[in-house]
Amino acid sequence: MKYRASRIDQNPLDYFLQSASEGPFLQVADVVLRENKDPKEVFAHLIRIATDSKWSHSAILYLISDPYQGFNNTFLVEAKTKGIHLASWRNEVIPFDEFTVGIKRPVLDWYVENPYEQSRHNPCDPEDTHGIGYLRHVRGIAIDQINGLYDHTTVYELAALYAARAARRHLNAVPQVAEAATAVANLFKKWDEKSDSAESVLRFICSGLVQYSFFEALRRRIINDLAIPEHREAGLSNLSNLHRVIYRDDPMGLVPRYIEQVQSGELDIRDKVPEDLLDLLKTATPADFNNSPNLKWHYVILKGVIWHIEEANADYAPTSSDESEVLGMLQTEHRS
Repeated sequence: MKYRASRIDQNPLDYFLQSASEGPFLQVADVVLRENKDPKEVFAHLIRIATDSKWSHSAILYLISDPYQGFNNTFLVEAKTKGIHLASWRNEVIPFDEFTVGIKRPVLDWYVENPYEQSRHNPCDPEDTHGIGYLRHVRGIAIDQINGLYDHTTVYELAALYAARAARRHLNAVPQVAEAATAVANLFKKWDEKSDSAESVLRFICSGLVQYSFFEALRRRIINDLAIPEHREAGLSNLSNLHRVIYRDDPMGLVPRYIEQVQSGELDIRDKVPEDLLDLLKTATPADFNNSPNLKWHYVILKGVIWHIEEANADYAPTSSDESEVLGMLQTEHRS
């Protein structure tokens, strides 16, 4: 897909904090990608190497600036090595010379609102949009994981899972590598299960938190809709589109199989999500969000300048070197 980029402002702090009558330009549950060029940020550098991507971090927009309600800042939910927490928009974009930021928005033209959701729309609400109830549920799931702190075994498990994924992508000719990495992941998982209490919360790296939140919010809304006769049609439609909130590749077809098993009655959607599907969600990467057609590009902030992203004709050519640099950030990464 081809894009065009239009330069619109050079102050990402003030521009995205304008009053409700002028915006909002951001939306609840927007997915924020970030490239960290600080050479001292070793972890960010390792993530880029491990995921073969320019992006090293992702987060979910939690609260949009709304001066009328006393909210004069924008906040994100993000996962880092020390845990899951709220972060200020300012900290996501400054310093401008070190951070490049991309903003993508879930495509929800397939989402069916139940009668209650339809009745709750408020034209005076600056956040109001199709599917806003679901998007707010996504951020709620993310914030529910606020106590999901990392421990060493979880990091080891995720590292092994990522190794298995990378091996399958790059080393198809040597399947033993992927099998060995998967065995290591299973070993750490068993270790983690023994050391954690039954009430322990799920733990994620940044993009795993984002992917899980979109999936789990829709799963819970489907559960609720299927239990109410007037909402059942919406629930069944959204169940058939559950794959639309998966923002990474699914080479083993785990999501379609899960949908089919629920539709046939083989699985109860209210039961615990299968472990292999959870592993799929947890190992999403920032590169996956970059690539996903289920997320639509809206903005890129490069060197402190805001660029608005729009789809373009197949023969479109950048009008400047700056626009060319911005569009280079949107290119598909390591598609096998």
